[in-house]
Amino acid sequence: MACNMLDSLLFRNVFSTPTMRKIFDDKAILQNWLDIEAALAQTQAELDIIPKEAAEEITRKAKVENLNISEIEEGINAIGHSLVPTLRNLQKVCDGNYGEYIHLGATTQDIIDTGFMMAIKRGFQVIYQDLRDVEEAVLQLTDQYADTVMAGRTHSQQAIPITFGYKTAVWASEIRRDIERMKECRKRDFVGELAGAVGTMAGFGDRAVEVSDRTILRLGLDIPEIAWHSSRDRMAEIVSVLGMVSCTLGKIGNEVASLQQTETAELAEKFKKGAVGSSTMPHKRNPVIPETLHTLARLAKSSMSASFESMFSEHERDGALWKIEWKSVNEVVILTGAIAAKAKKLLGNLTVDPERMRRNLDLLKGLMMSEPVMLKLGEKVGKQTAHEIIYEISMDTFEENADFFDKLKENKIVSDNISGKELKELLDPTAYTGKSSYFAHRVSENIKRARLNDESA
Repeated sequence: MACNMLDSLLFRNVFSTPTMRKIFDDKAILQNWLDIEAALAQTQAELDIIPKEAAEEITRKAKVENLNISEIEEGINAIGHSLVPTLRNLQKVCDGNYGEYIHLGATTQDIIDTGFMMAIKRGFQVIYQDLRDVEEAVLQLTDQYADTVMAGRTHSQQAIPITFGYKTAVWASEIRRDIERMKECRKRDFVGELAGAVGTMAGFGDRAVEVSDRTILRLGLDIPEIAWHSSRDRMAEIVSVLGMVSCTLGKIGNEVASLQQTETAELAEKFKKGAVGSSTMPHKRNPVIPETLHTLARLAKSSMSASFESMFSEHERDGALWKIEWKSVNEVVILTGAIAAKAKKLLGNLTVDPERMRRNLDLLKGLMMSEPVMLKLGEKVGKQTAHEIIYEISMDTFEENADFFDKLKENKIVSDNISGKELKELLDPTAYTGKSSYFAHRVSENIKRARLNDESA
């Protein structure tokens, strides 16, 4: 049985996805290592460094199903080394003496770094595509609700009106920046590592650079200009970018949950009959995915922070800090994968209630529109004076639970300077959304153009 949330039969689909688990499970990581050893042997055979027959045999046997994983586990426990038991197991299944040519010139960190980078790149690609799907869903909301008026909120209190399309345009703009950061990351961070004991490639012989470069390209990774055993900035950048993706989507989830509260009820996660919100309150419809996005984003941020510890690696290699990445970097990728997949489901099926948005605009009985009244009065008496006057009227209105229009009319300075007809117009929330619609459409159009330049995952 699993002993962590990422693999738990009970909880794994909260914290991870089947796709991410498949990318990072033991068999997948072992197969990555075997693929590296096979690619290295093939390159060395092409360069007449080892016999062609050895490379063919190593490649033929470098399949995880040919190895005894229990023996590998026992070997790791017995000798305290993370890779040698795998190499011994592979050597044992190779016919003849061909197993002697395995791992020629490489060091353990070469294989583990490159193997993890292969997995991280695959996970990153899945997240990239899911995030583009999330963006598409948010753009649809932006276009559909560009003119749908709702309350803008600051400090969790009603402020002045916006449109729901404006709100989602802010989300979309941030998501687009996340996507652009991911694209930049893909250009420079997914490199392999075959540099030998201290990075000088001494063990690879005279054609060392060619051996390393050809092997790395075989594995679908980019070539680094120099060894990165103790330079962990690429890993730090990857987790930073994914951490930002997680926090973007976690923030959106938290806001959806807030707007799903009974007293607000402007948004809701799509409800599926049979879903249960409480073991004791049958009526509950809880914001399951929105809350989960928030939860997982906090966890991803925490693992992202831990990943930075490896940037303090000493000398040419540092086993202590390097091993932190084995846990933290993979967690960031897996958690972000779950977040992106869940966000796609949430935002592609979001329930929006424009009528409730409109009713909520009247909760303060006109007080939401204090700003335009103040600005209009300020044209006659000065802005600061108008602020003081409208402040006093607003506080009285609030304390008395009165109608703002009536309290304004009672004030002589206001009534002397603003007619009743003008006040009615100033108190119309649908007429005071500023450039909400403009920004919604501008963001949508800009992102649609940018999407044409995206590479496929």
